[in-house]
Amino acid sequence: MGTGEPVPDEACVIERAQRGDQIAFATIYSSYHPRIAGYLYRMVQDAELASDLTQDVFLRAYRAIGQTGPGLNLKAWLFTIATNAALSHHRRRRLVQWLPLDPLDEVEAGDEPDQRVVDRTELSAALKTLPRDQAACFLLWAREGFTYEEIGTMLGIAPGTAKTRSYRARLALARLLRSGEERD
Repeated sequence: MGTGEPVPDEACVIERAQRGDQIAFATIYSSYHPRIAGYLYRMVQDAELASDLTQDVFLRAYRAIGQTGPGLNLKAWLFTIATNAALSHHRRRRLVQWLPLDPLDEVEAGDEPDQRVVDRTELSAALKTLPRDQAACFLLWAREGFTYEEIGTMLGIAPGTAKTRSYRARLALARLLRSGEERD
């Protein structure tokens, strides 16, 4: 199985991993590693640090999966661990840097490559101005595709709070990006 592919029969793999099956956990790792690493890279904007945090996430998951219950939402659980790792790093470092897009994203048809870089840079700068909780909700929703209910569970907040934070982030980003266009 290649990296980043969905886990076949995920419930069975999770159950095996919960019982200590290392091969089952390796399947989880190979499937989720690319997305977790990409998410953490966007959160910390440093490839080496994101790699270190990604390893920490999977080490924590490996140690804790045996204590999880049946019906585990593996994707949400792993992203919760990743979000907590990134936020802990930011609290320790007092740095807030967000990179919203993967560097490997394909250029959309009709986009000029130079303009795409400018747009990415502007969006990254705008995301840095947001409160961390809003940026996390926005990235988990817009980039990772989590529902507000899942985000609420992951961050320990109500789904309505996750929706509000994401909405406020979108409004702030739109306002910041419009003001940047007006200056050009």
